[in-house]
Amino acid sequence: MLRRSLLAVPALVAGAALVGAVYGQRPALVAILAGLVALAVEAALAAVAERRAGTVADRVQRIAGGDTAIPIEVVGSREWQRLLSGLNQVGSSLERRFAELQDERVRIERLLDDLPTAVLLFSVDRLAYANPVARTLFGVSRSADRTPLQVLGTEGLADAVTEARETGSTVEVEVERDDRELVGRASVTAAGEVAMVVTDLTEVRRVHQIRRDFVTNASHELKTPVAGMLALSDSLRHAFDRDPDRARTMVSRVQLEAERLGQLVRDLLDLARLEERGEHEGRHRVDVAEVVRVQADRLGPLAAQRGVTIRCDCSDPAPAISLPQDLRLIATNLIENAVRYNRPGGAVLATVRRNGTRIHIDVADTGVGIPEAERDRVFERFYRVDKGRSRLAGGTGLGLSIVRHAVERHGGTITLDSVLGEGTTVRVVLPVEGEAGVS
Repeated sequence: MLRRSLLAVPALVAGAALVGAVYGQRPALVAILAGLVALAVEAALAAVAERRAGTVADRVQRIAGGDTAIPIEVVGSREWQRLLSGLNQVGSSLERRFAELQDERVRIERLLDDLPTAVLLFSVDRLAYANPVARTLFGVSRSADRTPLQVLGTEGLADAVTEARETGSTVEVEVERDDRELVGRASVTAAGEVAMVVTDLTEVRRVHQIRRDFVTNASHELKTPVAGMLALSDSLRHAFDRDPDRARTMVSRVQLEAERLGQLVRDLLDLARLEERGEHEGRHRVDVAEVVRVQADRLGPLAAQRGVTIRCDCSDPAPAISLPQDLRLIATNLIENAVRYNRPGGAVLATVRRNGTRIHIDVADTGVGIPEAERDRVFERFYRVDKGRSRLAGGTGLGLSIVRHAVERHGGTITLDSVLGEGTTVRVVLPVEGEAGVS
């Protein structure tokens, strides 16, 4: 454009000289006139060039800002048309690429949404994305405009995000937040964002601790009956020939120890199943009153042997959607405990009532009662208020722990009232779940 405008000056001068010669004008005046005309033309051409350059600059700035949707009108000389067409092609290409990147990000976010682990992305020290697990764990929206510390709520995790951004390396840290044990792993993505993956180890470590405690306690509890059986069997070898009556007594004791061992193993297996907190398959409508009544009848011989009477106030049906095996464990352990820790001539009353959307199971006894200081611990595994009395009564120390876990699996609650020397009442409240939807 500049080259063309410079060529126009001598052409205008020559044209002005020719006009002056034709009309007899003086050369100086002709030259001045030609220069003025050339300057005017040059200014006009420069203005056009500046306007088009400004248009190109605006287009480039819009492309740099991500706005590629509005093309430039292709006008002007052949060189200008090539330049403007090229910019439009660049804009169209970038627009397609931006759309592809956006689609790719949507696909990635959908994958991240399905992960069972908390995933967060931080861009320029602000939260850019959080998957559903992260939103639940940290209580934030999908892309809240908040800093890492505001989102993660602990300096350990926030510092890991900063360190990963500054060093470009992967940073792993373990912290505690709201009584939960978290492990965070921060790393820089290809897009320059910092990805923070947070794993909640609270439940995993709880299960590991349960298993460790289970092995320790089970080993201790199994040791006693096994040792007793070994000692009795050794004595039996010598007693069969020399003292048959004593041998028969020992056989009875071995049988009692074997029964105790078998009951302990069954309780341990029941407790292990309940503590797994797995899927609750097999739920259907069950009459809770009928389950309690059947278990009370089944424990009648044990109660008669100990001089205890069992009465069941379960005449009204109390249907609920539940796991029959768990209901039997609840009823059996509550009534059996009330019988075993009662006194001769004592009584046990089992009551079942439907109250709106809840079912109440009460088991009251007239036994020795539980000291106030011990009441919060009776639901612990292997805990016994009176260890000597518990062993004589034949209990394993797992009954109320089994009941508590079975009740919790049903979303219910369990409470205990006791008066020392007068007796104990245990109340279980279970929700009635989906009764109308079951035929």
